[in-house]
Amino acid sequence: MSGEVNKLSPRLLFFLLLFVPALTYAEAWKPHLTGDAFAPETILTVDKQNQSFLIFSNKSPLVKKESWQCTTGQAQGDKLVEGDLKTPEGIYFLERRIANNPYLPYELFGDLAFTLNYPNPVDRIKNKTGHSIWIHGRGREVVPFDTEGCVAMDMEYMLALEDYVEFRKTPVIIAEKISWSPDEIEHEHSRAIARNSLQWADDWRNKSTAYFEHYDSILFPKSEGQSFRAFQAHKQRLFNQYAWMDVFVEQPKVVHGPDYSVSYFGQVFKAPGFYSRGIKRLYWKQDDDGRFRIVGEEWRSYPSADLEKAYLDARKDDILEVLSRWREAWLDADLDAYASFYHNNAVQNNLRGRSSIVDHKVDIWGRGLLPKAIEISNIKFETSNEGFVLVFYQNYSSVTGFSDFGEKTLTLAPFKDQWKIISEHWREIS
Repeated sequence: MSGEVNKLSPRLLFFLLLFVPALTYAEAWKPHLTGDAFAPETILTVDKQNQSFLIFSNKSPLVKKESWQCTTGQAQGDKLVEGDLKTPEGIYFLERRIANNPYLPYELFGDLAFTLNYPNPVDRIKNKTGHSIWIHGRGREVVPFDTEGCVAMDMEYMLALEDYVEFRKTPVIIAEKISWSPDEIEHEHSRAIARNSLQWADDWRNKSTAYFEHYDSILFPKSEGQSFRAFQAHKQRLFNQYAWMDVFVEQPKVVHGPDYSVSYFGQVFKAPGFYSRGIKRLYWKQDDDGRFRIVGEEWRSYPSADLEKAYLDARKDDILEVLSRWREAWLDADLDAYASFYHNNAVQNNLRGRSSIVDHKVDIWGRGLLPKAIEISNIKFETSNEGFVLVFYQNYSSVTGFSDFGEKTLTLAPFKDQWKIISEHWREIS
């Protein structure tokens, strides 16, 4: 049998030399870009066939802002294994800036480079290998197909590229060929993935079992390197560990790859004694039923003043609405509505537990001391390890003529889809 294999080897080799390039060409990714309300405002692209680096502005219509000469891998096709001299195809993100590194030869790298997140989660599912795929400068003439897999450009273009880059958030589409038109098209898949991303965040915040249904239990473990059961157990421990969790996400951006899509957004996670801010990327594929499921995810810590402000502004609006409804329930002496604002273990001055708070109000209102007016002013909004804090002046008067004035402090936290008061303290001001 080995002799037969040896006799056929030259013929097989000849066949493969003919067949493999055709297969690579057939599988080459050639996206057509159009305007998309869910895509980022700036889209960076690499056209490997034309050795071009294109920058688009996605502001209805889609506009090509720049077209620069670049060079990619010496070998054709999508990158599969380390050392194959190919440039990967797909959706990648600029991660870090490397400048004036003395260990990088200027002739090959210039003095500026941006790293990419290759291999991304989908690459890992496909068992692609390799690392250190960058977009970098050149200290010599840029000629076609001249790298070991990176994307290289003249230093003039690298310096200009910095004006378009927001690290960890700027996607790069690398494809065999890029085509585009300025049309604004309603992308059904983009809308569905953005909607699913927001629902994913809500299910996480609510500690819902529906959270796990967003994931592909077969493909997700391949990108994460752990079983889906282990992933579920870890998340469930966090659900049990934290009395409450708050998840805030910005409006997702959506970019489509060869056979997957990526949604990404600023994310804030807050729980008792824990607070994180950063960029979340979710990698989606359609299952056999046509439902988009998460096959991989990436998290990049990224302190951002804009993200924090958006989060606090959103939560402040939510909590001020709760404050208004709490005041109305109190003013109306609606016991059930008033009690619904308090957590079971809430503290109100020296009272412990919602039942004690309710009994106290029943006693007061039963003696005819019903509220007549409750004025709230000078509201201050703060955060703490326990939740969110409102501090304000409160001017109270009852129908019997009793009145007082002081400072009220309410601490609230989100329990699933409801805000609950967990502590209330009153300090009289004479």
